[in-house]
Amino acid sequence: MATESRPATASPELLAYVDDLRVDADRMEGYAQRLRGVAATLDGRAGTPEWSGATLEQQAVACTTAAAQLRYAATALLAHATEHRAR
Repeated sequence: MATESRPATASPELLAYVDDLRVDADRMEGYAQRLRGVAATLDGRAGTPEWSGATLEQQAVACTTAAAQLRYAATALLAHATEHRAR
């Protein structure tokens, strides 16, 4: 996880919210890894439905996308708050 600088002009509450968004992004990336691990474990096992690998990968991609969106939201919120306070 890359940590961006935290300007002193932002309120502590806002910084905590930004941190929460980043933690959630890390969590979503972890979910994506776990889903891919499950897919790899099930691959080729007897009784595993054909669609399971593609479905798990689709969900992993959704988690990765959500993580990117959460990171973007954290960065945008911090930039907006910093810009707003500078005025």
